[in-house]
Amino acid sequence: MSFDLDTPYYQIPGSHPEATFGAIMEILLKTRLKLHLETNRELYDEDVNAYLAGLLVSYIDPQYLHAISEVLSAYDIDIFQAVARTEDRYQAYWIYKVNADDLLISVGLFRKFEQQPKGQLVRMKRYYSSASGYQRKIYGKTTAVGEIQTKLAEWTERYLAILAGARQDYMHFVGHRITSEELASLEKRLPLSKMQDEFLDLYSTWLKGARDPALRQRLLELLERIKIQDPTFPADRLKIFLTSP
Repeated sequence: MSFDLDTPYYQIPGSHPEATFGAIMEILLKTRLKLHLETNRELYDEDVNAYLAGLLVSYIDPQYLHAISEVLSAYDIDIFQAVARTEDRYQAYWIYKVNADDLLISVGLFRKFEQQPKGQLVRMKRYYSSASGYQRKIYGKTTAVGEIQTKLAEWTERYLAILAGARQDYMHFVGHRITSEELASLEKRLPLSKMQDEFLDLYSTWLKGARDPALRQRLLELLERIKIQDPTFPADRLKIFLTSP
């Protein structure tokens, strides 16, 4: 069972962010009604709806995914060390925020959160609490964003349930086995940093005089994969250098 959407759901390529935001907001609101988790029922959380919709729109943007890839980690120790190394409070806030957001999206949309290890939820709550704390340190007061992150920390299960419901009824990420085509589509949205880093490392070796055919083939393969995800990458120009005598 699913509701019809009143807001047209524009295809992402060529669509306006405002239209996408509106469609996602409608999905969240209708999911909440179906789950009897209506907005403002137990606490004021219209602001959380807007935060979640904005976050989902951000995850459609390859540039945003590339930006956050620099600070994402699956391990607490990496995140704590990254925060400890910076003296910039905003950077510390950013590290906690994007890792909390990434867990929220990953668990809420791509996994069954009720089957996740408790540690994942604990990490999410901790990161949102830390992000909210840094908001207070930066601005010297409780901010609107900080309040939202506190709600996400305290009501994590509630908002994961809403995302899971939206996924099942509208986004169709569950209920069938993911095909190779769907998997390839998801892979295109992943951050490019690892492939780009590998390419740059290998290309540096190539420029130093290494002309191994296997190295050339690996570089060409990487260029093709990067070009698919990032058409702005100068892949064709680099191919000339790799294939010239």
